[in-house]
Amino acid sequence: MHSDFNPILVLLGQIGLILLLSRIMGLIFGALKQPQVIGEMVAGIMLGPSLLGWLAPDVSAAIFPVESIPYLNILSQLGVIFFLFLIGLELDPKLIRNRGHAAVVISHASIVVPFLMGAGLALYLYPRLFNASMPFTPVALFMGAAMSITAFPVLARILTERNLHKSTIGAVTITCAAVDDVTAWCMLAVVVGVAKSNALEPGLLTAGYSLVYVAVMFFVIKPFLVRLQQIYERQGRLSHGMVAIIFLLVLGSAFATELIGIHALFGAFLMGAIMPKGTQFVRHLSEKLEDYTVVLLLPIFFAYTGLKTSIGLINNADMLFDTLLILLVACAGKFGGSALAARACGFGWRESGAIGILMNTRGLMELVILNIGRELGVISEAVFAMMVIMALVTTALTTPILSLVYPRRLLMEEEEALQPTPARGFGLLIPVANPQSGGQLLKLADMIVEPAEDNRVYALHLRRPIDREAYRTGLQDSPADDAPLVALLNQPHAVPVRPISFVSRDVPEDIVRVSENWNVDLILMGFHKPVFSSTILGGAVHRVMNAAPCDVAVFVDRGFKKARTILVPFLGGPHDQLAMSIASRMARNIGAAVTVLHVVQPSRGADASLGAKQATDRVFQDPTQPTPVTFRIIANDAPVDVVLAEATKFDLVIIGIGEEWGLESHLFGFRPEKIVEDSPASLLIVRSHQSPT
Repeated sequence: MHSDFNPILVLLGQIGLILLLSRIMGLIFGALKQPQVIGEMVAGIMLGPSLLGWLAPDVSAAIFPVESIPYLNILSQLGVIFFLFLIGLELDPKLIRNRGHAAVVISHASIVVPFLMGAGLALYLYPRLFNASMPFTPVALFMGAAMSITAFPVLARILTERNLHKSTIGAVTITCAAVDDVTAWCMLAVVVGVAKSNALEPGLLTAGYSLVYVAVMFFVIKPFLVRLQQIYERQGRLSHGMVAIIFLLVLGSAFATELIGIHALFGAFLMGAIMPKGTQFVRHLSEKLEDYTVVLLLPIFFAYTGLKTSIGLINNADMLFDTLLILLVACAGKFGGSALAARACGFGWRESGAIGILMNTRGLMELVILNIGRELGVISEAVFAMMVIMALVTTALTTPILSLVYPRRLLMEEEEALQPTPARGFGLLIPVANPQSGGQLLKLADMIVEPAEDNRVYALHLRRPIDREAYRTGLQDSPADDAPLVALLNQPHAVPVRPISFVSRDVPEDIVRVSENWNVDLILMGFHKPVFSSTILGGAVHRVMNAAPCDVAVFVDRGFKKARTILVPFLGGPHDQLAMSIASRMARNIGAAVTVLHVVQPSRGADASLGAKQATDRVFQDPTQPTPVTFRIIANDAPVDVVLAEATKFDLVIIGIGEEWGLESHLFGFRPEKIVEDSPASLLIVRSHQSPT
C-alpha cells in the first residue's frame, strides 16, 4: 500500500502539521487562561485515533502511515530525554534542602497518600483492565508512582502567572512539587527495575549498578561540571565545544541508565540535577536548548502519545465508571493528602485547599510516566487512555478552581497587609515598558510631583508570561526581566520611587488595579500605538482611561529634555482643566513658563473667553507661583491648526482629550490624530476621571 513511501517527505509533512496544530491549540488555551502546554497536549490527542482517526481514518492513515511511526517515536524520545535534562537543570536543590516543617509534612503526605491509593486502586482494576502477562506487583507500583507525580514546570508557570511564586503558599507548593518530582523519579526507577527483572538476582544486580552509576555522577561528573562552569566564566561565553561536551554527557548518562535497566529518562534528569545551579552557565545553556526542545521536539512527543491514545476504547458504562474512578482517586489522593497535611500544619482551609489544588497538577510529566508504563507493558491501552484523560483533566482544572478557592484579591490583601498604608499626598503611577520610555516618564514625574514627605511615585513593570516558562520553574528571574525598572531607578530623581513588578496576563486591568490599591492621583503612561488601532488612545490606553479611578496622562516624546515653556490649549472642559492643573504643578516645581491658549470661533467675540480667563486665574492664583501665566485668545475656526502652529514655540504641550482637538479614546480607533502626528513639541494628553471619556 505504501510502496512509494518516502520517509523524509512524510516526516517533514507530519512535523509541519504537528507544529501548526500545536501552536493553534496553544493560543486557544492561552486565551482561555490555561497553560499553553495543555493545548499542545490536546493537539496531540486530536491527531490520533481519538479524533482524526475516528472522523477520517483514510486521511489519518495517509498522514501517519504505520511505517512512519517509529521515526516519530525516536524523535519524541530524543525530545523527552533533553526535556528531562532541562527539568533537572532548572530544579534547584536549595528548594529541597531549605524546606521548613510544613513543606516536609505536606511533601511526604502528597507522595505517600496518592501512592497508597493508586496501589490500592490497582487491586480493583487489575482483574478488570489488565491481563495475565502483566504481573500485579509492577502494576501496583506503577499506578502508585503515576498517581504521585506533580507537574513541577507547569505548576511553576501557574504560580508565576498568578504572582503566587513569592507568597507563602507558592513557596511551600513549589518546594513540595520539587520533592515530589525527585521522589517520583526515584520510585519510577525502582518500578522499571522491578518490571524488567524477572528474578531476584537480576533485580539486585540492577540495584548495584544503579548505586555505582549514582556515585560516578556525584563524585566524578559533578566536579567536572564545576570545572566546566569555571571555564565558561573565564571565557565569558558558551562555546560549541562546551555544548558538545554537555550533550555527550546527557546522552552518555541516558545510555548508562537504559543499559542498567532503569530507563534513559532517569539518566537525563539526574544529569540536569547535578549541574551547577544559580549560574549564568546554566541559564545560558538552558536558553540554548529550550526553544528547539520545547517548540519542535515536545509537540512531536505529544503527537506520538496521541497516536497511541484511543479514547474510543472507553466505549461502555463500566469503562466510563473506571475512568471516573481513576480521576476521583487521583484528585482525592493528591488534593486530599496535600490539603489535609497543610491544614494539620496550621494553614487555613482556603490556603490548604489552594495548596491541594496546585499539587494536583500533573500535565506533561504524567504523560512521560504513562508512556514509560505502556512501553514496559505494565498498563493496557485502555488504562493508558484513561490515565491520559486524568492527566488532562486534573491539569485543566487547576487554574479555574484555584481562581475560585484563592482569588487574586486575597493575594492583594496579603500583599497590602505587609505594605505601609499609602500617604495622603499626591501619588503618581508610572507603568514602565522599556528602559528608554521609563527614563523620560520619570523626568516628567519629577516635574509634576513636588518632593514633599507625603508625595510618592510608583514605577510599575508588568511582565508578559514567556511561552517557554511553561516548561521551566520560572523562579529564577533573569536580570533582564526587570531591566526597565533597573534603568529607571538608576536615573537621578527628586521624589523617592517605589518599584512594583509582577507577571501579568492582562496589563491594562492590572495597571488599573494597582492604581486603585495604592490610591494614586495620576497614571503617567508612555506613547505606543496598538496593534489593532491606528491611534495612541486605543487598545490598552483606552482601557486604562475608561477604567482607572484616577486621572490619566499619555506622554508622546518628541525629543523632550525639559519643560521650560508649556502650552495648554483650553476650551473649558474638565480634561482641559486637568491639563491646566498639571501645568500649574510644573510651573511651581520647576519654574516653567505656562501659556494658556483659548481658541474661540470668530463669531462669538471676546466675551466668550471670560469664563476661560476666570478658570485660569483660579488654577494659577497660588502666590508661590514663580512665574506668571500667560493667557492668550485666538479667534479661529480650526483650533487644531492653531495649536499646531503655536506648538513650534514650546517644549511641551499639555492637552485634554476632546473631539474638538481630534483626540478621543476608542478601543479600536482608526481616526487620524492630527495633533499627535504633526506636533513638533512633545505632548502630554490627559483625561480627567471626573468626566466620562
